[in-house]
Amino acid sequence: MIHNRGEVSKATRDKIQSIIEEMEYQPNLLASALASKKTFSFALLVPEPISAESYWNKPLIGVRKAFQEIHQYGVNVSIHLFKQSDPLTFNHEAKIILESNQEGVVLAPFFFRESREFIAELMKRNIPYVFIDSNIKECDKLSYIGQDSFQSGTLAAKLLDYSVPAEASILILHYAKQLDNMNHLVQREKGFYEYFSKRKPESARNLITQEIADPTTEESQNIIETLLQTNPQIQGIFVTNSQVYYLASILEKLNLTGIRVIGHDLIHENISFLKKGFIDFLICQRPEEQGYNAIRTLFEHLVLKKEVKNEKYTSIDIITKENLDYYK
Repeated sequence: MIHNRGEVSKATRDKIQSIIEEMEYQPNLLASALASKKTFSFALLVPEPISAESYWNKPLIGVRKAFQEIHQYGVNVSIHLFKQSDPLTFNHEAKIILESNQEGVVLAPFFFRESREFIAELMKRNIPYVFIDSNIKECDKLSYIGQDSFQSGTLAAKLLDYSVPAEASILILHYAKQLDNMNHLVQREKGFYEYFSKRKPESARNLITQEIADPTTEESQNIIETLLQTNPQIQGIFVTNSQVYYLASILEKLNLTGIRVIGHDLIHENISFLKKGFIDFLICQRPEEQGYNAIRTLFEHLVLKKEVKNEKYTSIDIITKENLDYYK
């Protein structure tokens, strides 16, 4: 802090002031937060990780990192997890959050309809909320932090369009229950189809869409095997979520190595099949960064009283087995 006591030259004072402005130095706000001893309660609502290596464990790593940095300013973060296969568990955890008088909420609007209902209640209570992983653009959110799902789908379409023969068919594979309620998957599919919709009729691709509610069942695996065996013209497959490894295991079983496969997220199972060559591209979105920045955004808005960006897009990264070892 600069005090106008006369012993500091104007040149020195101007230089220090320039550094302070560049660093966005805010000693008064941080000191006030410490001195007031006020507590701030944030809630996180995201899918339950199915394992330590799964996608949804990664945002939690970022959340914990942010908490370690800001908890001294009276910030508490409660973590609420719901099952990806059961919207009722989302409603249950959302109700707990509403009853606990939170100052701010970070949520993944995984289930579109249930998320809209929860958001309406947050709005009634004037509770700011931040989206991660997927975005509902028409909502009055404080901020969205994550990948542009539509553009991610467009990128996948372009990669397959460039890498499979012009006469080949392309399969869009959804591993999802109630697809129409899965906001981010719907946006990825829209982006994928939008890319090909701009093609001239004579160069149009044959696109096939298949939905699988539960990839772990023998029935589901048989559906995919039959689809591939009866449609040998399929030479490109886009899996719209991180469960691309279920498809890759089928390709390995059938020894189908000539099909280009694109999926999402750098999780352990996908890395294994990427190295084996049954997955060609993984589109990644830095989930640790999403969790970290979401908590920091609430902190800056509620504690530091700073303006925050309404949308903070993370990078859309393309990972192959050739650059895998160099990606962090």
